[in-house]
Amino acid sequence: MLFALLWDLRSAATEPYPFAARTIPPGGAFTDEVIEWRSLPVGALPVPDLGAGAAAVAIGAGDPITPSMIAPAASVPEGWWAVPVDLPSRSAVGTGVMLVVVEPPMSIPGIVVATQRGDRFSLDYAPSLVAVPGDLAPLVAAAERAGMLVAATEP
Repeated sequence: MLFALLWDLRSAATEPYPFAARTIPPGGAFTDEVIEWRSLPVGALPVPDLGAGAAAVAIGAGDPITPSMIAPAASVPEGWWAVPVDLPSRSAVGTGVMLVVVEPPMSIPGIVVATQRGDRFSLDYAPSLVAVPGDLAPLVAAAERAGMLVAATEP
């Protein structure tokens, strides 16, 4: 019985595990500012690869970050360009979008490669970056600037 008690009181092996230091929105990057490392028993949770992408879902402050919460990083396909576009706040990295140009009327496929940060009223505002076919990038940029672009996102 004494042996069992001593066995239970021994120090369990631990490893650092990432937790959200503050809320991380979908598409948010895993930077040092949003990650807090805590000790957990070895093997308690699968260890995520934080460099593999961005947040797939909203992660609440204090929540552990598991592999299922990470969406793969999206890259700009060969021959495409990334254009700054205002998108709905729920848009995540890797999401397909349809950009509708009002004049001349046409739709252009796109892929979200970086999500919007802040809103137009905050000092850290930055629009989303959407990859579009290279030959249509100037049209998308001009339509966005002129307020003649509507973005539809995948559900």
